Amino acid sequence: MKKATIILAITLMLSEISFAQNMNRDFGQILQTYYLHKDNDVVDKAVDFINKTPMDYNKLSPILTGFFGAAFINDKTIKSDFAKKLNLVEKPEFKQLLTFLLSSNIDTIYSKTKISTSLNDMNWSSFFATGSTKYLDNIIANAPYIENRTDLNLFLAGATAKWSLSSNSRQHALVTKYLNSLINKNIMLKEILEKEPQYFQNATIGILKIQREKGIWN
Repeated sequence: MKKATIILAITLMLSEISFAQNMNRDFGQILQTYYLHKDNDVVDKAVDFINKTPMDYNKLSPILTGFFGAAFINDKTIKSDFAKKLNLVEKPEFKQLLTFLLSSNIDTIYSKTKISTSLNDMNWSSFFATGSTKYLDNIIANAPYIENRTDLNLFLAGATAKWSLSSNSRQHALVTKYLNSLINKNIMLKEILEKEPQYFQNATIGILKIQREKGIWN
């Protein structure tokens, strides 16, 4: 992979966690704040968005999996409403995904999902759907993988975990409060709370450059 391609890939990958950059703004805002401001039309808006979005399935599916997988367990009304309107979903791959989520347990899905940047996306979506800090714990657990210098996927999982925790701690009071409550047990969280998100993005790109110069992750 060429140097410029690596930098572009990591920059785009980091940006994808910010849902509003990838989605219709209205629906993106709903996804990021649902745990704070319930939207009674979330199912209708989700169906409309899925039918109209040009966003690639592979990029959107982790977000929908995390959000609705957790929402279906947390709120039976949403699950019932989506089951009734499932046939309105026009795209076969998304209909198949939602059918699977309606009959699955999100915790089981997490237990079978490999550590990756997409797993961080899923956990953020589950947190935004429910406000449950257990999903923050999952992201925090991935952060140490930033020290990995052999497996690129694990390194990126760690890098995006740290970047996203830093970014969302500046946008969500609950995230800030929870990270602060753990700071005495996990010194890494002090850095995450103190450093700007750009710091972690720059550090990630810098490590990728070094690894490439060593002939690793080319």
